[in-house]
Amino acid sequence: MSALIKKLLNTSTMTLGLRSMSEVTKVQPTVTRIPSYTDQLNPIPGYDYKKTESHPLPGIEFKGPPPAETGIHAVTGEVVKFPYFHCKDACYDESVTIQDLVEVIPADSEKGPIDIWLDGFEFPDLPKGPDEVYKVKGTAIGEVGPTPDMWRYNNEYPAVREAYMFWRKYGTVRTDNLPEEQFDAMWMHFFNNPLLDTYELRRGCNIVHDLDMIPEPSLVEHMFHACRRLNDYPMTIRILEGIKNKIPKDPVVYQWVLQELAPVMEELGIKTPDELGLHIAPEGKGPLPY
Repeated sequence: MSALIKKLLNTSTMTLGLRSMSEVTKVQPTVTRIPSYTDQLNPIPGYDYKKTESHPLPGIEFKGPPPAETGIHAVTGEVVKFPYFHCKDACYDESVTIQDLVEVIPADSEKGPIDIWLDGFEFPDLPKGPDEVYKVKGTAIGEVGPTPDMWRYNNEYPAVREAYMFWRKYGTVRTDNLPEEQFDAMWMHFFNNPLLDTYELRRGCNIVHDLDMIPEPSLVEHMFHACRRLNDYPMTIRILEGIKNKIPKDPVVYQWVLQELAPVMEELGIKTPDELGLHIAPEGKGPLPY
């Protein structure tokens, strides 16, 4: 055995930086006990919350809901109770009356595709005759649609609830389930809405493009006029590109759409993507794949 090994064997453990087990346990921190799930549910000793959760804790009383307040209904003028979880001033628009929401028309009037007629009841402040019906305002082209104040009667009149279920499809993909006449009329109303902005315009165009159909030229005309009102010329090009890309193997339909749109395109000064050279790849690399 070499002298170096003998020297290492004779060296004490303390000089090597080693500690005994008893010394290690002395410096270990004390682990704080983590309360169990049951202890967290039962913060008060001796009280089982899981078994008596419908009863108040010992010594603790829960406050009941504040009493319902009353107010004057903005439309009917009746005294109504406001639920405690509603703000007193956030229920109705005081400036809106029933005359602002509906109008009385003869029952034999011509009904449009998306006109909403209400029958089978009578508003107290707007009486109607036996041969008359209520027509919801806002469904004509160029109007903003029924106001949200109309739907306050959802739980009172089934006819209003049915109208609400129909109008909630407005500007959404749910219009795909409507008949063709109602589909075109609802989207024409959407693109002629005075409140339409650039974001809503693009959202509506994307929804129509995503549906499994080619929009009628009459509907595309309204889309073009909406683009003109908002001064969004690039969107008109995207609309034409979307129609062309839907049927790349059948250019006859695309040419027919352009033929039907020729007058409005000439009126608004709209060029096709081909006329603008957008179908040609940069640097003369040939036509694009679409």
